[in-house]
Amino acid sequence: MSESLHLGRTLLSTLKATAGTERFLCLPVGVPIQAILRPIATRREVLNPNDIRCITEWRNCFVQSFLTEFAATESQTAKWLTDIVAPNENKIMFMVDDLNGRTFGYMGLDFINWETGYGEADAIVRGEEAPPRTMKIALQTLLSWALGQLGLRSLGVRVRSDNAALEFYRKVGFIEERRVPLRPVDDFDMIRWVEDSSLNPADLSLVYMLYHPRG
Repeated sequence: MSESLHLGRTLLSTLKATAGTERFLCLPVGVPIQAILRPIATRREVLNPNDIRCITEWRNCFVQSFLTEFAATESQTAKWLTDIVAPNENKIMFMVDDLNGRTFGYMGLDFINWETGYGEADAIVRGEEAPPRTMKIALQTLLSWALGQLGLRSLGVRVRSDNAALEFYRKVGFIEERRVPLRPVDDFDMIRWVEDSSLNPADLSLVYMLYHPRG
């Protein structure tokens, strides 16, 4: 692992550890600043009830945008933050706040490979009204931070082919690389969409995109 990626992994770990405390760090969005990306607290003792409520409500609003479809509860969201996000050194989540402290979205990075320098934008959701282009600028800010401060070399995103956000990702700077057919799997109280290359044609696909920053 290169020195820059080693430092990046340490920075991500530190950012997650301080989230929810008085000394947390955030990422300013825009020039002049229009919003902030605030790391989501994942340690049980500092969980933010409003963050948990927002994530739960908004995920349920856009349930068909995800590869796992289920009715989320606040207790499930809290458990996901403490048991899944917190110990994962390859994942970090941010709330998007305006300058008055109103939260209107969330987004994150996931699937980071610290050996190859690859990572993916993940779970980009706008749950409330926001000034035009703010979510786009916020995601570009997050991607620039991942490349410049974490030392990542390439960034991607995966999105369902029926998701209207495809055009949003193109405007951000992602370019489609390939599509893989998806099939639904009933799993008790959820539907999981899994890749199945044998389906041709497929009603639904997973679109893989790569980020190409614009000069």
